Amino acid sequence: MDLTTKELSGMKKLIICCFTVLLIYIPIIADAQNTDSILNIYRNRQGIYNVDSLLSKGKLMMFSNPDKSLELLKKTIGIAAKQADPIRLADSYRAVGAFYMDIKGDANTATYHYQKADSIYRKSKGKKGIEGVAAIYHCYGVIHQRQSDYLTSIDYYTKALHVFDSIGNETIRPKTLNNLSTLYSYLKDNAKAEKYARECLQLSVKNKDDYLLSAISTTLASVLINQGKYDEVPALLNNAEEIAKTRNDNYILDLVNLNYGSYEVFYKKNYPKAIEHYRLAIKYAENIGNEYEKMRALSNLAESYLLNNEINKAKQTANEAYLLAEKLGSDDVKQRLLSVMAKTEASDSDFETAYKHLLLASELKESVFNESNAQNINFLEATYQAEKKEMRIAALEKERKLYRFITLSGAFTLLLLVLIFYFMHSSNRRKKQLAEQKIIQLEKEKQLVATQAVLDGETAERSRLARDLHDGLGGMLSAVKLNLFDMKQGVFIEAEDVSRFNKVMEMLDNSMQELRRVAHNMMPESLSRYGLKVALEDFCGSFNNVQFHFFGEEKRIDKSIEIALYRVVFELVNNAVKHSKADTINVQIIQQPNRISINVQDDGKGFDPEEATKGAGLQNIRNRINSVGGTLNILSSKEKGTEIIIDIDLNEG
Repeated sequence: MDLTTKELSGMKKLIICCFTVLLIYIPIIADAQNTDSILNIYRNRQGIYNVDSLLSKGKLMMFSNPDKSLELLKKTIGIAAKQADPIRLADSYRAVGAFYMDIKGDANTATYHYQKADSIYRKSKGKKGIEGVAAIYHCYGVIHQRQSDYLTSIDYYTKALHVFDSIGNETIRPKTLNNLSTLYSYLKDNAKAEKYARECLQLSVKNKDDYLLSAISTTLASVLINQGKYDEVPALLNNAEEIAKTRNDNYILDLVNLNYGSYEVFYKKNYPKAIEHYRLAIKYAENIGNEYEKMRALSNLAESYLLNNEINKAKQTANEAYLLAEKLGSDDVKQRLLSVMAKTEASDSDFETAYKHLLLASELKESVFNESNAQNINFLEATYQAEKKEMRIAALEKERKLYRFITLSGAFTLLLLVLIFYFMHSSNRRKKQLAEQKIIQLEKEKQLVATQAVLDGETAERSRLARDLHDGLGGMLSAVKLNLFDMKQGVFIEAEDVSRFNKVMEMLDNSMQELRRVAHNMMPESLSRYGLKVALEDFCGSFNNVQFHFFGEEKRIDKSIEIALYRVVFELVNNAVKHSKADTINVQIIQQPNRISINVQDDGKGFDPEEATKGAGLQNIRNRINSVGGTLNILSSKEKGTEIIIDIDLNEG
């Protein structure tokens, strides 16, 4: 049957009307799929829910629809509890904890849920329980990373990797590698950051994990930007962006734009383009309510505004980011923002506020990451690598254990018989020797008590004088300088007087510097705050021809030993500088768990040790070493240099 033109026109209108209705109502129908509807999808005819599928769905929605994600994950906890499934109950608690950490930035609530999961995992037997404990280590590492507690964070990550390696897990392990890469990037250790990033990238491709592939692509891009290696960056970021758009993943899109911004700043020097990317990153972070990522994007945006000479915008953005950094406890970001704020205030001639902010930034930089932390981090890395090597040779070691046990048992038995015979033979002689040694020891202890009292008094007086100089006279000189500076701001100074005024300010600065040097030499603050290694390294660094070397395990030792060793090295180096005419002076410390040795060596004119021991200088040095139970040996001859060796057993006393 043929249709008339009028009928065709009517049908077209009907089709258009129906299509319009569908366009209006399809989104409503799709959005009407509430949490209960999702739950029904994953329930079988017997009413049993598939908890694994529910968790996967909840995690998938985390960065696209956070509110529904949290609602679904919380209901999953109740379902797993009703089904009496402890592992999946723990998995549910862990997923909710991850939501509060990654989306809300709420470390306290996240920790509460992680602890609930941890207690269940540890009670569970089998591989899943062990794997869960390692995953919790990873989660704790994330919390401490966000709080700028990098040493603790790396400790947790390496614990997680150790467990993952022991059970052959290659699904969660790449996430830890990704986070370790990010963390080492923060710490400017780009070699380790790139190593972990490429290992994670390889595993992500192998596992066909699109999400992690997009995440590690942004991480590796960041590491390469930090090293000035820009060739791979666009391809990595484009790949991550394609995956994120397919998944509607606002979190990865935030990271992509963060790194594109850095690429434009450091490589292209295109600051307006960088600003566009950082604004997009803020938008994506706000979409998922992630204050931590918003803070990072705001801090980068503030720096870009400053580079683009948009001072007011830089100042406003830095202040906004600083409030978030204070709320989240991110000291490293606060330190960066204080530097930005100081520069904007200097541009406005507010030098007093700028100076205060620079001081705060300096203090935060020192507290976030110092050399002691670097040593400990390297120790954790070395420990993890050693454990991996031990795991690889474990199979061979099992075959040798029986033979080794038999050999050692025979040797031990023979040794035990020899020792019994020896002790029986020498018992009476040892008793007599011990009695004589005790008398000698008592005499030495009397001398040491007297010497220690003198040295303690000297140390206390040095500390008091150093404190009085620094806090009293130093504070007065600082006040004088500030008053002079304030007077200059409001007074017109003749041209011929400007140089005189500047000369006075220079002399005042030199006086303050000399005062700090004298106070530091009397009792350096670094000795009490950071220990012997840092204090001696600072002291030796003040001389052009003095080299400092440290080997072994860096840890704090008894305060009296640290003070005694510092004063002794101080005297020995100053004596060598003044009298030896040496070209090079080497100070070497070897610290072991039970012993510390110091070697001060120079290539100077040398001296006769027997003649020198009659003087008061070397005798005072010997007294200091004796007071802490150490020994001192002098090796020197004329025109052949000098070597002084100090050895202290840390277990004595």
